[in-house]
Formats: sequence, C-alpha cells, structure tokens
Amino acid sequence: AMLLGTSNRAAATEFAFLVGIPTMYAASAFEIFGELRSGSGSENWTSLGIAFAVSTVTAFVAVKWLLDFIRSHRFTSFAIYRILFGGLLLGLAAFGVVS
Repeated sequence: AMLLGTSNRAAATEFAFLVGIPTMYAASAFEIFGELRSGSGSENWTSLGIAFAVSTVTAFVAVKWLLDFIRSHRFTSFAIYRILFGGLLLGLAAFGVVS
C-alpha cells in the first residue's frame, strides 16, 4: 500500500484491511453456498448469525486498536515478534516437532 503513493503508516494499514474485505466476503459466500449445495442445511442459523455478529464487532475493535497503535508506534515490535516466532517454527520443523 505504501508503494501506491501513501507514506502514512495508518493509511497504508487501513488500505490493506479494506482491500481484504471483498476477498473475505467472497470466501465466506463460497463456503456457505458450498455447504448449502452439499445438503448440510441443518445448521443452527441463529447461532451462526450471532457468531457472525460477534466476530464482526471483534474484528472492527481489533482493527481500530491496531490503527490507533500504528499512529503512535512503529512496526518494529511486530517485526521482532514475527522473526522470533518464525525462527521458533523453523527450529521446531527442523527437529520434526511440527510438520
């Protein structure tokens, strides 16, 4: 997103999230239609609707927190976390603990 002329970290992050919204809706619709076509229409739609609403609110709160965090902090802590976690996973894979 920053290559498109946006040098603001918060704007670039917001753009990245907004680009993903249509993809997530399309993937969700694909899965729902696949389940309906396979005959597993005996879902509890009330529970599914409540879960969808709760996950939507949670996602918006998480994105708002992340955007506020990015306005006042850098990505350094996230980069360090990802590098350490990736190194741990590579080490575990090398010793056959995870595959």
